[in-house]
Amino acid sequence: ETNEIKGDKLLILDGIQDPGNLGTIIRSAVAFNIDTIILSKDTVDLYNSKVLRAAQGLVFHINIIVADLKEVIPNLKENNYEILGTKVTYGKSLKTIEKKKKFAIIMGNEGNGVREEILELCDEYLYIDMNSNCESLNVGVATSIILYELDK
Repeated sequence: ETNEIKGDKLLILDGIQDPGNLGTIIRSAVAFNIDTIILSKDTVDLYNSKVLRAAQGLVFHINIIVADLKEVIPNLKENNYEILGTKVTYGKSLKTIEKKKKFAIIMGNEGNGVREEILELCDEYLYIDMNSNCESLNVGVATSIILYELDK
């Protein structure tokens, strides 16, 4: 297990609790060319059997580390990563976001989203445009949509 951040495209997960969601997110991260996934310390255990099942073996095809986000994010900023937080309000539409070469997208907990103190460290906020009949998407689905868009 390495704690080294590799590559330019990072995905940060803040407090994801559902093993099925984490597995789904790992599959999408591999599919859409994320280099490293950084898990907060309170994210569900990577080696939980349900996570491994949902990830369908792809846990071993991507660099995944566990870190204290409040320590790691300022470090990323110093290394010229743009930090993109997801927020339902006051964000930029995913459609209009300018893609930087080096970025870290932060996805938050199922019920509460990204923690306030983590949001404060972001350079930019983004959200997914959708009609008013639907308030929010499952975090695994939302992550997949965002990673697909950022990979274009």
